[in-house]
Amino acid sequence: MFYNIGNSYGPAEGGRDVILGHTGQLEVRSFPKQRNEASEMRLQLTQLAEALAELYELLEGYAPTWYTFDHHERAESALRSMKKF
Repeated sequence: MFYNIGNSYGPAEGGRDVILGHTGQLEVRSFPKQRNEASEMRLQLTQLAEALAELYELLEGYAPTWYTFDHHERAESALRSMKKF
C-alpha cells in the first residue's frame, strides 16, 4: 500500500522525517514500527491460542462436575475462532 505525499519531504510516523523518492510515494511497509507492532500482535494471539488450547485440554481431561456441555461448546467455538488468526 502506498500513500501519496505532495512534497518530497514529509513527516513519518514516530516523529521522524523521511525523504521520499521522485515519485512522491511512501510505502507503508517501510515503517519498521508498524511491522514490529503487527509481529507483536501475532505473537500475542499465538500465545493466547496456546493457553486456551491448554485450558481446554485440562477441562476435557479432568471433566469437573461444573464443566457443562455449554462450557464445552463455548470453548470449542473460541478455539475455532482463534484458528482464523
